[in-house]
Amino acid sequence: MWLYYILIYITAVFGIANTLINILMDKKSEIGMLMAMGTSRKSITKIFLIESTILGAFGLLLGLVLEYFTALAIGSHEIELPAEMYLVLTCMPMKIAAMNFFYASIFAFTINMIAGVYPATKASKLDPVEAIESI
Repeated sequence: MWLYYILIYITAVFGIANTLINILMDKKSEIGMLMAMGTSRKSITKIFLIESTILGAFGLLLGLVLEYFTALAIGSHEIELPAEMYLVLTCMPMKIAAMNFFYASIFAFTINMIAGVYPATKASKLDPVEAIESI
């Protein structure tokens, strides 16, 4: 079961990193201009980490809303279990716990920040002249 979770999280990391790398490619010339005007590599990294944080916060809010309504929908219907396989249980027990939302939120936000590090460092290592020429 843990293998499935790991694969889901790896897919999420690649999706977030891919989105940020696409933003990086779109703003390559702007980054080159900032660097040509004297912006430090550390500041460029901070800009992309802040952008990653903002995108992650919006995604987290949307995910929490969708997760809540999905949990309510699943919790309102009983899922019957076959009696041949499950002798004791007749239906699948559903429990909506606030701590599950909290843990999922913290984990998703942490994954988002980890995924944002690579594009941020890649943006800070761009050559200003090459980035400006890409216009």
